[in-house]
Amino acid sequence: MNALQEKYLAEVEHRLRRAGFEAGPEYNGLLPIKKDAHQLCTINMHGGMSYDPDFVRKNGQEDVLDQARHIAVETLTYMRQMASAPLLTADGLSGDYRVLAEFDNVVLAGHEREGGYGVEFITWERIQNGTGLWQGNYYENNYAAAKQDFATRSGLIPSSLLFTQEQLAVIFDAAQNMTAEGFVSNPKQEKLLEQIMEQIEGVVPEVIDLANELTQYPKQHELGGMEQI
Repeated sequence: MNALQEKYLAEVEHRLRRAGFEAGPEYNGLLPIKKDAHQLCTINMHGGMSYDPDFVRKNGQEDVLDQARHIAVETLTYMRQMASAPLLTADGLSGDYRVLAEFDNVVLAGHEREGGYGVEFITWERIQNGTGLWQGNYYENNYAAAKQDFATRSGLIPSSLLFTQEQLAVIFDAAQNMTAEGFVSNPKQEKLLEQIMEQIEGVVPEVIDLANELTQYPKQHELGGMEQI
């Protein structure tokens, strides 16, 4: 393995562990992944994934596998980008920070931390004719959130056009309930709801867990000054 492949497997192992998977140890460029003590898949040093489709289907692990796949693909994307990105230099800044994107004096940087803590992403505004950095927003192992912050902070995309992960989770939960309870008007609407859920899962792989957290404690409704439980 080369240095980039070693870093990639270490990073994807770190991220999968944070997401609740059992990952590693790496052996000969292969990273075994388990979920709930069952072997789920293997990720190789090139970002490829191998798994038993019969096991995944019989045990209802499609969503879990998709989550692991999303993490593997996204991690490979930014690790490759960081390997070729220019070094970020600014007054008072020390360490290996890489410029992943820049627009209208706003910078998206990636910082590979030592000690197995994974990659940290930061957005900054350039000040003092570009020699200084101001008001950093930090995202620990969250590339998607950092990119969204960069897009809105730099003005590339108006913030009103984007949903937060919590908002997407609520939309996903509502769409799922509508299809499960049969509250759809016609097949076209059902198909659109399915596409919405698939699209949200692609952006927020942990959307099911997040939706469950948001609906774990239902809000109590008041009726005539009395609480209805």
